[in-house]
Amino acid sequence: MIFRALSDTLEETVGSREASGFINLVGLAISEEIEAEYLRAAGTSRLDLRGTVDALIDLKRRMGGDFYVIEETERRVVLGNRRCPFGDLAVRSPAMCIVTSHVFGHMVAESQGYGRVTLADTIARGANGCRIVIDLDPDAPDDGGQPYFGKADA
Repeated sequence: MIFRALSDTLEETVGSREASGFINLVGLAISEEIEAEYLRAAGTSRLDLRGTVDALIDLKRRMGGDFYVIEETERRVVLGNRRCPFGDLAVRSPAMCIVTSHVFGHMVAESQGYGRVTLADTIARGANGCRIVIDLDPDAPDDGGQPYFGKADA
């Protein structure tokens, strides 16, 4: 897997902190490409919230994950996952979870104007499954999430 080789090589060469920064940049670039593909498939310039959530789940399913909706309101989306799409790589390199955060955050922010992604529970940190909280309201309590802002007004 490309991510495994990239992550391992970077961590061995420049260390975990620098590797994490590079993976952040890669995650953002990937998210823009992925979003463009879903927009083309939907024939629209912006997905609504339901379309965005469906796209996130579909994307992770295609990668081998088993994501599902725990909660979905106009203020918040909570997704669960039973199988890591990165396999054992995430356990060895939890920074891979940042790729998920960036892809989810970017796509939600572009469709909704704002999204804050909190990786509440992750398989990489020893949980049985993942729980990803996506707040759509910038005034919602922050539990250490990463904020993302859309390029256009939502």
